Amino acid sequence: MSNVLRQYLTADASHTIHLVLPPEMGDEVEIIVFPRASAELAARQESLAMAQLLDESGFVKNVLNSSEEDCWNDL
Repeated sequence: MSNVLRQYLTADASHTIHLVLPPEMGDEVEIIVFPRASAELAARQESLAMAQLLDESGFVKNVLNSSEEDCWNDL
């Protein structure tokens, strides 16, 4: 999956969306449709998802919880 296209679209009066594919995506694609929350809610959810990814990466556990980094708590 080297090419991914993410767009936020609004359906027209007949509940139809129009999507123009870039040529590098080819002629066959898989479409998954999710209802979109408000822009503010979507931004908060994306921020939370990014924070969860950072936490799951081991950075917090391996770096911030290390004894070398603990010295900053004394300041």
